[in-house]
Amino acid sequence: MISFMNDYSEGAHPRVLELLMKSNLEQNIGYGEDVHSEKAREYIKKKLQREDVDIHFIPAGTQTNLLVISSFLR
Repeated sequence: MISFMNDYSEGAHPRVLELLMKSNLEQNIGYGEDVHSEKAREYIKKKLQREDVDIHFIPAGTQTNLLVISSFLR
């Protein structure tokens, strides 16, 4: 059964673990400024078929919820 209770009570998909192992010893700038985050931004823009958007990665659920709710209430 798939449970969506939270994002930390399940293990990672084997493909995710494989890719994490490939980059495990890399040193990257933190907080979304690394090459992997930039690749993800470009991928998301491509899927959205939009180049005129900003993509921001938020580190946790509470911060994300606060940001989204405050943005919707503007």
